[in-house]
Amino acid sequence: MKKILSLFCLFFLFAPVVHAESLSLSKTSTQIKAEITEIKSSIPVTPGMTAFDFRAKADTGEIYNVNTNDSAPNGIAIKLKVGEKIFLQKIDGNPPQIYFDDVERTGALWWIALLFVALSLAVGLKRGFWSLVGLGITLLVLFGYVFPSILHGQDVITVTIIGSIGILAVNMHIAHGFRKESFLAFLSTVIGFFCVWLFAHLFTSWANITGTGSEDAVLLVGDAPVHILSIRLFLAGVILGAVGVLDDIAISQTEIVHELVMTDATLTRKQLFFSSMRIGRHHIASTINTLVLVYAGASMPILILFLYHSGNVSAFLNSEIVTEEIVRTIAGTAALILTVPISTFIATYGYNPKSLDTPHKHA
Repeated sequence: MKKILSLFCLFFLFAPVVHAESLSLSKTSTQIKAEITEIKSSIPVTPGMTAFDFRAKADTGEIYNVNTNDSAPNGIAIKLKVGEKIFLQKIDGNPPQIYFDDVERTGALWWIALLFVALSLAVGLKRGFWSLVGLGITLLVLFGYVFPSILHGQDVITVTIIGSIGILAVNMHIAHGFRKESFLAFLSTVIGFFCVWLFAHLFTSWANITGTGSEDAVLLVGDAPVHILSIRLFLAGVILGAVGVLDDIAISQTEIVHELVMTDATLTRKQLFFSSMRIGRHHIASTINTLVLVYAGASMPILILFLYHSGNVSAFLNSEIVTEEIVRTIAGTAALILTVPISTFIATYGYNPKSLDTPHKHA
């Protein structure tokens, strides 16, 4: 309980904008979309943080005078300007209170998405197109099946595994073609993320992780159904986060075996396995470093925050939120390491060196 209360304090102390709900929990709030029509003043409060006093017009026509000091006394990091679309929070009362909530970002996100699509098509050509189709399927499965099923009370890990298998089954064959190599890599990846589940389950048990070490998990306590708030949600996140990397490893090793078979059909299965593993070990070395950097980069703000407050390395490592990231990284990396020999073995025995598939060109 003490840890939970401490995390709540940290969140509200360091959040850039304190939402209006936290200012008046007993009152009903409404989000209003508006446009800034006049900046009355902008005063620097702390380095990088500014307090704004402005007038905004709601989409429904109302005019509001807003001072960001009312919701964020330390200022906000966003640079507001006339014509910018924003969101306000209206707290019911007599009189009602208006607070700055956030800026509108969906317009910028559409341009970012269009740039991403253009780059994928220009460089990836046909493969880029099918990768985008696969991305759409992934989002459809996540937001159409996985997340809604979890909210409706279905087992988190079961739903995540089923959703991951569905994503892999479709995407790997769409992105890499309906070929023997794609199917063999798919089988390897499925085995790989069961390895992720096994390692994550063992490591969380050994480290006594509860799954509620992060501030977002704590905030979920007051809003989400109780059945979601368990260590299984953390385990499901570890599994889902590792699937994409395992996919890359399995495809790479399967293609390596295939190319060796196409180059020299006289190779024995033992020769194929060890030749492919020599290349796979280089892949392991580079991917392990990549995984650690990805997880560290995604968690950098919170890791620096806890290191700053803990005062020493031992206390820092002992905090649950840091332990969670370590377990997440090592569980995914350990499964990745095992996926290399697993995918190589399956690919090696998936081909008959005396009866090769019809040669084809790779995109």
